[in-house]
Amino acid sequence: MSTAGGYVNTRCVRKACDRLKIPYTVHDEYGNFVSVQKQKYFFVNASMPFNSSSLNKICSDKDFASRLLKDVVRMPKTLGYFDPYPKYEKYTDYIEQTNYEAITDSICSEFSFPLIIKMNSGQQGTNVFKCATKEDVSMALAAIFDHNSPHYDFVALVQEYIQPKAEYRVIVFRGEVLLAYEKNITDATFVGNLSPLHYENAKAIQILDLDLLKRFQECITPIFPILNLEFTGIDIIQDEDDKFYVIELNSRPGFTLFEKDNGDEPLVQMYEKILSSLE
Repeated sequence: MSTAGGYVNTRCVRKACDRLKIPYTVHDEYGNFVSVQKQKYFFVNASMPFNSSSLNKICSDKDFASRLLKDVVRMPKTLGYFDPYPKYEKYTDYIEQTNYEAITDSICSEFSFPLIIKMNSGQQGTNVFKCATKEDVSMALAAIFDHNSPHYDFVALVQEYIQPKAEYRVIVFRGEVLLAYEKNITDATFVGNLSPLHYENAKAIQILDLDLLKRFQECITPIFPILNLEFTGIDIIQDEDDKFYVIELNSRPGFTLFEKDNGDEPLVQMYEKILSSLE
């Protein structure tokens, strides 16, 4: 079949296999269900065949990831708060503060403003709030703990706000940085989602500067003796003093917004490196 269609992820895997003359099988009519090396590795939509389910869970649970990594890499101060009135009874054992006011008071005593509150298991900027006042905190908690919302989470994660000079996504395979890009909002307009590439006219700018790539490598290397991820996207903020902060991990990074600004070629080259290293 043509390599022109399908998910960005699987399309670029197929193109890389063609270049490397690696046999692969497409199991659906859209090119989104691909096996490589006699069905040893399956690439399905945005899913990769490298991380275990437990590692994927740690990445999706920002509180878990922070607990593991906060002592080995620079991260914002982070605390999780459980819904005092959980939607599901199985979560009642985790309640610490017994009402929303107690949580709000704790947050205001633990953090200075502004601060970030986000749903613990969210992605793509869903339910992420920059709070400048106590009232903002209350509204953020109400949104995250809304039992009628499709984005309900029983944990609200609070993070120290890092004033960004720049924000990056770094793609890592077996501990090596293969691709990095800036989430540039220089000429962009905020339209309600704090995730930089969701700003109107934001740009994903590939990083080719070798010194900066080396700094990314030094920043993320301490993660992998602790958390043996095969493949991950790591979000990094560079603050105004040029310090790097690891913000979160994503074991299923999407490439749609990157591809829109850069085309397939950088991703095909990335997958060539990955596929060449597989046994």
